[in-house]
Amino acid sequence: MNHKAIASSIRGMVLVLSMCVLGLPLGSVSAIEQKSLQTDDIRCVRAVTTARVRSGPGTEYPEVASVSNGESVDVVASVGGWHQIEGGYRPPAWVAGRLFAPCDPVQSTVYGGKSEAEMRSELAVAGYPFAGTASVEEIQRVYAETVVNEPVVTTLVGAGSEYQLAQGPLFTRWAPQVSPTNSLPEYPRPQLVRPQWLSLNGMWEFQQAWPGDLPPIGLSLLEDILVPFPVESSLSGVMRHVDRAWYRRVFEIPSVWSGQRVILHFGAVDWEANVYVNGQALGSHYGGYDSFSLDITDALRPAGQQEIIVGVFDPTDSGEQPRGKQVHEPLDIWYTASTGIWQTVWLEPVPDTRVGGLRITPDVDNDGVLVVVNVDGSVGEVWAQVSVKQGGRSVAVKSGLPPGPFFLLVPNVILWSPANPHLYDLEVKLFRGDTLIDEVDSYFGMRKISAGTIDGVPRVLLNNEPLFQVGVLDQGYWPDGLYTAPTDEALRFDIELASSLGFNLIRKHMKVEPERWYYWADRLGMLVWQDMPMGNNWSDWGQEHYRDELGRMVRQLHNHPSVIMWVLFNERWGEFDVASVTAGVKSLDPTRLVIGATGYADEGVGDAISFHSYNRVEFPEVGTGGARVLAEWGGLGLPVSAHLWEADDLRWAEPSYVESAPSSVALLQRYEHYVNQIRALRHNVGLSAAVYSQLTDVEREATGWITYDRQVTKAAPERVHDIHKLLH
Repeated sequence: MNHKAIASSIRGMVLVLSMCVLGLPLGSVSAIEQKSLQTDDIRCVRAVTTARVRSGPGTEYPEVASVSNGESVDVVASVGGWHQIEGGYRPPAWVAGRLFAPCDPVQSTVYGGKSEAEMRSELAVAGYPFAGTASVEEIQRVYAETVVNEPVVTTLVGAGSEYQLAQGPLFTRWAPQVSPTNSLPEYPRPQLVRPQWLSLNGMWEFQQAWPGDLPPIGLSLLEDILVPFPVESSLSGVMRHVDRAWYRRVFEIPSVWSGQRVILHFGAVDWEANVYVNGQALGSHYGGYDSFSLDITDALRPAGQQEIIVGVFDPTDSGEQPRGKQVHEPLDIWYTASTGIWQTVWLEPVPDTRVGGLRITPDVDNDGVLVVVNVDGSVGEVWAQVSVKQGGRSVAVKSGLPPGPFFLLVPNVILWSPANPHLYDLEVKLFRGDTLIDEVDSYFGMRKISAGTIDGVPRVLLNNEPLFQVGVLDQGYWPDGLYTAPTDEALRFDIELASSLGFNLIRKHMKVEPERWYYWADRLGMLVWQDMPMGNNWSDWGQEHYRDELGRMVRQLHNHPSVIMWVLFNERWGEFDVASVTAGVKSLDPTRLVIGATGYADEGVGDAISFHSYNRVEFPEVGTGGARVLAEWGGLGLPVSAHLWEADDLRWAEPSYVESAPSSVALLQRYEHYVNQIRALRHNVGLSAAVYSQLTDVEREATGWITYDRQVTKAAPERVHDIHKLLH
């Protein structure tokens, strides 16, 4: 029997370990569970790499120190994969447990008759992302909290133990952290959190499909793919383009979910997705940038193995659907396609009647927040309680019938801004009579974005005050994951890089990111202009889909305080009926600003007049009253040897807008020269924002502040930051 036949013969079997503590599935342990465990004695671990020490148990907390390679520390508590360490730190100091190993390498821990190797193996199969790297103590703790005495089948889904990433041209520093048991394990929906969930990221079966194919129900597929990385990416393990494909995954439902509805969530699938569960066609979705969900409860078997089949179709640039910069033949500013599943796939148990979604709108002028609570299921005798919390304490509470709206006055309002990205927590509970039937957590920021006139000049205002937006264009591409960042830390890195360079704004160009990217922008205080990804829009069909997907993007991102501007069309790409499309978005979301068309084709509609300028900095004479924004400028090219996508074919002085900079010194000199011109435009024509192109190199473009692999920053960030002080 050959290697592939052996792998196929064991497919469909999976270990499911359910929590005996709190009745939660293992998937939530690594994502959001914050149950503290005080150890009986102080244990010593040793850093296997330089580790960041943070002020709290999570990467969202600021770095306060570091632990050097080989240095030992004393652990006094563990929380969700993080260790609190001794050392006189104030506030208490935390380190990621996955970076540590026991001081005594020969120590062998046994728990409940299981050896260390057995515990690691079972936790790895169950989806614990740090089974191979966490300390023995951490393995024992997680195993003790999650394993129950249930029948166990000890084989992997698919051939995950044999995963190999494809040999791409370039990799980021985070690629080695990616594995079938550590494939974007973080909770994917920070704006609507429940404690129970189970990630389906990891190894799926895969094969190319053809028009007219029947779904391969109950059949083993020919290859494996690491979800959620696009087919064309090296991290997927496939790294070739297909227009059509089948995905297959076999799983089991944790027994503790009995009696609840089970929802299957997809973060994003590009572009068409057809979903089958246990042979039943459950639904189709059209749109590569928005999440969608299916209630799969009625298709589930009473027990045992369950099967998901997903058929995908992505015509890329040969179709009319929104697809951003994806093309079949990448060249210059056009990039490799990202077909299929490219965001987290996950399961969630929910009650029959539950919170289906929240619409959170801050009202700065009236010191409050407006919350709409949408309910799925029967709403008879159901009422909602909405609480605003700060520092764990309720500061405002309102009850009533859903959907509301519920207006809550927030005492002593702390406004959200790049200088102070303060977030309030939001708790929403559903009751039927006196019985609590559902509860979700969320958050919001108190901020207002508007356009107004200051001293006779139209300006963009944040919280009723002018704030000059020093922006940078971000394509959101990765050399190893393409549309999908290799890790959550990588997502955060790009935003922190922009901030360290002195930018307070990111223009997210021709792509919509996963929810966690906007979560980090919210938490780190980065303003966001959100582009609608382009489509060809040749026909009424294309234009209809464009409007539909645009509306879904606006609704999905509504609750994020970081998002302040919608950019609808760029440089006439797929442009049509700009005035009507702009009016539609303004009606759908009157709380944000809209640029109807940006570049060299502004049509005088929307809240801002937008222009692009390369090889020089200029702004045309305009007669309308909108705020002036320079939505793209720059394009200074500095290729860095050994960090190029295609070194032999690099055309760093092409296309014509790229201006070469032969050294870091020359790059900074030219950049400062242009920033001085932008400062003059700010005073002379009332410029409100300027967006430099761009944050990172992307494939054949070398115009970023950092190389495509995120390894080399082309100038000292503090120097760039100082230059930006000219604009404040």
